[in-house]
Amino acid sequence: MQIELNGRRTGKRLEYLSLYRKWRPQSFKDGFVGQEHVVRTLHNALLYNKVAHAYLFTGPRGTGKTSAAKILAKAVNCTKRGENPDPCNQCPSCRRINDGVSLDVLEIDGASNRGIDEVRDLREKVKFVPVEGDYKVYIIDEVHMLTTEAFNALLKTLEEPPPHVIFIFATTESHKVPATILSRCQKFDFKRLTTQEISAHLSQMVAAEGVAAEPEALQLIGRETDGGMRDAIGLLEQSMAYAEGKLTVADVRGVLGLVETETLLALGQAAADHNLVAGFQLIQKANEEGKDLALFARQVAEFFRDLLLMLWTETEAETSFNPAEKEIARTLTEKIGMASLKRGVTLFLEAGTAARRGTEGSLPLEMALLRFLTETDEHTDDNALSQTVTALEQRLAKLEAELKVRPPAGPGRQPTKAETKKVEHHKIDMGTNPADYGPKQTGPRSKAVDPEPEQTTAGIKAFDRWDEVMEGVKQRKRTVEALLREGTPEGLYGNKLRIRFNMHFHWEKIKEPEYTKVVMEVLQEVTGQKIYPEFMLQEAGNKTPEEKPPEILRKTLELFGGEITESKEEDR
Repeated sequence: MQIELNGRRTGKRLEYLSLYRKWRPQSFKDGFVGQEHVVRTLHNALLYNKVAHAYLFTGPRGTGKTSAAKILAKAVNCTKRGENPDPCNQCPSCRRINDGVSLDVLEIDGASNRGIDEVRDLREKVKFVPVEGDYKVYIIDEVHMLTTEAFNALLKTLEEPPPHVIFIFATTESHKVPATILSRCQKFDFKRLTTQEISAHLSQMVAAEGVAAEPEALQLIGRETDGGMRDAIGLLEQSMAYAEGKLTVADVRGVLGLVETETLLALGQAAADHNLVAGFQLIQKANEEGKDLALFARQVAEFFRDLLLMLWTETEAETSFNPAEKEIARTLTEKIGMASLKRGVTLFLEAGTAARRGTEGSLPLEMALLRFLTETDEHTDDNALSQTVTALEQRLAKLEAELKVRPPAGPGRQPTKAETKKVEHHKIDMGTNPADYGPKQTGPRSKAVDPEPEQTTAGIKAFDRWDEVMEGVKQRKRTVEALLREGTPEGLYGNKLRIRFNMHFHWEKIKEPEYTKVVMEVLQEVTGQKIYPEFMLQEAGNKTPEEKPPEILRKTLELFGGEITESKEEDR
């Protein structure tokens, strides 16, 4: 890797070079972590001499936008590159760009040079040819900070730049860049680096620096820096200065102001034991030590997330636990359960949002712990749910077994097969004589046994084209169509189409002469024959099968061992 010296003497003073500057990548293939899609595209553009006149690098901070811009600027001006797309970093042009003294590569801060006057000055300078290399490269960082007038002044130059000029824009907020600028650039989206990519690169760095570090500490740095390599290197450098000897997880937590893993495990143990007092004491201790409670709440949520990951995955999960802590964590996962862990993640994330306001102190975390311990629903817990399902299955099996066993015929003798056959042959009809078994029901009733519908051509048309009938009724009178939609056509009996209603109101209303006339006219129009509607009401008694039979009928059934299979009434 091409790197600068960590320190150089100037007189009697030793000048220290920060790690992020020392380890800044000098070529795409050596030290540039991640962003494979960007590297491949720029490699091919350099290899086949298809470099665009304007690029826009966008993405989160610390993901390599400025580094990629400088590598590209060196590559297009390198005198020893040949067919290799990467710069040599040895020729005078590359070395001057690395030192920041090249006259052909100008790095401009868009936040402090955002006005139209600066852009006008830039438009005048781009006319001059390069002094040393083949291209004059303008790198404008945080380009979204330019004013609207400045962007408009840059449009013409950006659309038709001189052949010796390359613009490279870098921004963290590409949505603020006007569409007219975006359309004139090749856009590259730099993604956040993964924890594995960051920790692997940091591992190479500490090995080269001769510093011992726990792998869990490097993973914690990768997790806490939100995918930014520059932030990760800065945190590593600060942790190395803080540590005494080997870099540990505790050192990183101390630099970040995080609570110790022991505190999180103790809080998890309190949650597993439903010990509210112990949990409150841990929260109060963190508050008294001056910990950031919003950060503490996020730690607890991530701790529950790690427990979930260990419970869900069979392989080793990516956590910041050391081997001894992992054994304790596994025990906690079994005690707490998956459903409670999921609820804990949600509760403490909400508590972190509330604690960020800084007005309630430790109250949001205490209430989150209280809800976590008291709002347990046994049906949401996996073990309780499994037990409930098992109990229901057992009850269902027992009920099915009881239904298969026929109840005893009665206190008297068992009926013979002939008697049983005779009773079953003559089904007892509760509706045979309503006067004997209860008060006679008044009102409209449907017949017990209807004749088989006559499937005439007109009847078939009425059924097959029922939607057309409904549409015709709707065209004539919407009120009738709304009432008719509540009915169900059952069949054609002679020249009458029987339509049954469940509600008395609909049945009573549709029978009004003017409404009936509308339905009849549409039926005759659709079928071409005289078809008359017959409106029936579903008998209310048919909806209450749970009604108990009269005493005389019950005793008769017990005497002969019979049973009621169906109850019907006929219109006399």
